[in-house]
Amino acid sequence: MSRQEYWRSRYREIHPEWDPSSTLFRRLIAPKIGPDTRILDIGAGHTDFLRDIYERTPLTYAIDLDAEAIRRNRTIANKVIGNAERLPFKDGSFDLVVLSWVVEHLDHPQGVFREIHRVLKPGGAASFLTPNTWNYNVWMILLVPNTFHGLFTRRLYGRHEHDSFPTRYRLNSVRRLDSVLTRMGFERDQMILNGDPTYISFNELLFRFACLLERLLDTPSLQRARVHIIGAYRKKGGSVDL
Repeated sequence: MSRQEYWRSRYREIHPEWDPSSTLFRRLIAPKIGPDTRILDIGAGHTDFLRDIYERTPLTYAIDLDAEAIRRNRTIANKVIGNAERLPFKDGSFDLVVLSWVVEHLDHPQGVFREIHRVLKPGGAASFLTPNTWNYNVWMILLVPNTFHGLFTRRLYGRHEHDSFPTRYRLNSVRRLDSVLTRMGFERDQMILNGDPTYISFNELLFRFACLLERLLDTPSLQRARVHIIGAYRKKGGSVDL
């Protein structure tokens, strides 16, 4: 068990109703996927936490700029090395586009979402999990130059340095997402703001402090500052039968 997972298990002992954002994201997209659902995972890399969900359909595709990472992906058979700003797919090709831990890394997120809108069928959904720029954790990350993110990722969270990519945070607030995506022809389907105290929980004292911060962020007027945004926006123009 990693350090972060240990503190998450501790937090769930205190708040059994709480779930980590990855679990909430799985719950968000799982009902959208059936045997004929066409899925595009942007920035899929080599991770497989959606494996059992993606196995429901053979029509799952992945695109990533990192050729080595996508080569190691054992979950998705249909893999493309490419740029999400120029998706190599026809208009209306997909029912669902997935971006997990990707939006925060996009240099030109508006261009990417224009392409997503183009390749989605009418009524299709773009679903994402991403950090929230209103949260204190993102503010701390922004103080660290991208050059050192890999080192911090390895030492603090036990992940590989090559799994760390430059962060931009150019579309990482609910207000910004609503403003940009609705102008493109999307409509909000679901939006969840979820907390997680484990990013600064390096010892018992910091864990307790982080829990106090989470309690503060449970205040209705401050909930928009929770650490993660889990959302889905539908392309206007009809519904997709899943």
